[in-house]
Amino acid sequence: MEFYPMPLFVKLSVSNVEKSLCWYKEVLNFDSVFELPDKGGKIMMAHIRGKKYQDIILVAESAHDDINANGKGIVLNFSVDDVDLYSKKASKASAVVVEGPIDRSWNARELVLRDLDGYLITVSMGIDKEKDFNDVINQVESKL
Repeated sequence: MEFYPMPLFVKLSVSNVEKSLCWYKEVLNFDSVFELPDKGGKIMMAHIRGKKYQDIILVAESAHDDINANGKGIVLNFSVDDVDLYSKKASKASAVVVEGPIDRSWNARELVLRDLDGYLITVSMGIDKEKDFNDVINQVESKL
């Protein structure tokens, strides 16, 4: 596992780090970079990674965290090579599928999932790899 400075990362407050760790591994192919147990051996923090620079820190929610606020207005987006493969993994793991897989007008195929604590996760891949940015913008504008 490569170690590098992370210029930006997401920290998610979760109700059960072990269960969330399993969900991210099983559904999204994340690997554990580092896990920090408390004095009793229960994992209280886990640094996980999908592809390079797709880092998430899972932290055990504290007593003052409001579980109902988790995920409100936040959608994590991860680029993947094959959305349909993730759709099959999500189905096999009984993950909550919010939408998709669906082809978007902005040249992306996406699957939107909800994790165990209510965070929205979008896995996304480009549909036509030959299109450049201007081609995609023109395509979107033509549908407006």
